[in-house]
Amino acid sequence: MNEAMLWTILFVTSATVIYVYAGYPLALTLLQPLAAKSSRREDTYAPSVTLIIPAYNEALVIQKKIENSLGLDYPRERLEIIVSSDGSNDGTNEIVRQYEASGVILRAFTPRAGKISVLNLSIPEAIGDIIVLCDANVMFRPDVLRRLMPHFADPEVGAVTGDVRIQSEDAPFGEGEGLYYKYERLIQLQESRLGSTVTVDGGLYALRRELFHQLPTDTILDDFVIGMNVAIAGRRVLYDPSAVATENATIDVWQEFHRKVRIVAGAFRELLRGHGVPRPRQIQLFWSYLSHKLLRWLVPWCLLVIFGCTLSLAWLRGFADVATAFLTIQLVFYACALIGCTRPNARWPAIIGVPFYFCMINTAAWIGSLRGLTGIEKVTWNKASR
Repeated sequence: MNEAMLWTILFVTSATVIYVYAGYPLALTLLQPLAAKSSRREDTYAPSVTLIIPAYNEALVIQKKIENSLGLDYPRERLEIIVSSDGSNDGTNEIVRQYEASGVILRAFTPRAGKISVLNLSIPEAIGDIIVLCDANVMFRPDVLRRLMPHFADPEVGAVTGDVRIQSEDAPFGEGEGLYYKYERLIQLQESRLGSTVTVDGGLYALRRELFHQLPTDTILDDFVIGMNVAIAGRRVLYDPSAVATENATIDVWQEFHRKVRIVAGAFRELLRGHGVPRPRQIQLFWSYLSHKLLRWLVPWCLLVIFGCTLSLAWLRGFADVATAFLTIQLVFYACALIGCTRPNARWPAIIGVPFYFCMINTAAWIGSLRGLTGIEKVTWNKASR
């Protein structure tokens, strides 16, 4: 490959990475005053709600989660609480049954079949007009439903997601993870103002019951596909930063790494199927899907090409020009990440923690893309400890 071709490939891949992390958020910001859409909110709007808590062996947290749910500031007669247990065998079901007198419903399914299977079975039986989905280890602020429900007074709104804040102070990669989530929330807010966000947080989101469509039982990235299906159906998907919940950070780096691998594997599985992929004529939605999701999933491949091109150019030019400088910057960045790998569960300062987290999630995305394309990722897995 000649030098001109190497420079061209380097420029294209570098521009792609810069666009994903900086160009797209900047474009969203510039478009805000030109195309921002408001939604009609009615603060007193209180539709019937079914809160569904999928659970697999959640004995350590399920009591706290149920108490948290029963303490929500919402009319109790308009709130149904269902715990959908997916083959739990650690005492989760017995704990839930202690709250049946308080109106908590246990749906116990066996054998274990995966989260989407219990959702496929539980949502059609729900009585609420609005379905709220969450994780068992995510704790809501009391006013969460009061924040989410007013959006549904607008018939154009089909789903709303909230701000699940990671309690990362004690996490080994707290600096990197905290920065990443703040960045993600900003993008979600900007997308919402333009039309729809393409990301809902599986830890806290609500949708109209009639907009849920059953998914294949081997679906891994269920929250993403469910949210995208709402948007593809022509309804808006919004992010409300005032609807707050908290979740503990993953305490082990390798568990978080495997979780990220699984997320991207699920994303590529659905991409190959065409599930959750908007049509180009849905301009904002398609642009956001391409920029926020698809290109983001391809960043690891771009990073490999960038490194290979800069190394080749530096070699061809005798390590004496701008290619060498660019190569040096990459080597320093990756060296900081490798230092983090020496003690992956240590809490590093930002100069180490941020490169380590960036490289960790992109390495996971690279492996996840391979697993998704080959179809070897399983629908059930050992969840990360938080």
